[in-house]
Amino acid sequence: METFRGRAHLPGVGKEWSIELELDWDKKDVTIHTNDAPGPITTWPGLVVQTFGTYEIAFKTKGIPPELTHWWHFVRADGGDLWGIVVGLPDAQGKWITCAVAFKKK
Repeated sequence: METFRGRAHLPGVGKEWSIELELDWDKKDVTIHTNDAPGPITTWPGLVVQTFGTYEIAFKTKGIPPELTHWWHFVRADGGDLWGIVVGLPDAQGKWITCAVAFKKK
């Protein structure tokens, strides 16, 4: 199990959040955690997790307010950190909303 930490302004969220990502490459198990989320739920599992070796991962989460569904795609950089993008559902005008994310390996 590896743990990564970073900050991101997730699609639909009003401000940047501190995020912790726990990842087991072999079991294709991902968990996202933040204490900055409104309400009592602060942890979400990754769903439909796809890994490509131990250097690339794609998954989705459901329930992170207010967008509820996000798709996450990361690649491992030199030194073991993760870099990638989070995509939220399209806004009212049909525009896909995204944010770039960098996670440092803990």
